Amino acid sequence: MEDKLRNWRLLKEEDIIWYIYFFIVTFALIANSFEEKFIKTNNKQYQQAGRKINITLLVIAFIIYLYYVMIAIEDVNINKTRDLKRQRVSMERLITTLVFLVGGALSIYTELDDNAGDVDLAIF
Repeated sequence: MEDKLRNWRLLKEEDIIWYIYFFIVTFALIANSFEEKFIKTNNKQYQQAGRKINITLLVIAFIIYLYYVMIAIEDVNINKTRDLKRQRVSMERLITTLVFLVGGALSIYTELDDNAGDVDLAIF
């Protein structure tokens, strides 16, 4: 019964994350329109606006990745007493989420470290 309640709670939380992804997609399109305006006009204000949106979206994505790492760690702890296959799958999920977390952190670092302000067409 406890597993069902946990799974139900995780699904509800994942629903919220999907709404956040909708927000991310919407604002990523807005950031791209600013980048496009910058390319056409060479106005730095457009570039800075797009860059700020991108950094904000990357931080939000990083927080989502961090949430998934926490869930994966919880799964590893729960499955310690279960069969070897569940233990292995839990560990694989943890490794996968850690890779996404590191990728998110590197994306944020790269965006913040871009002193030249080059246009980045694919940040996600």
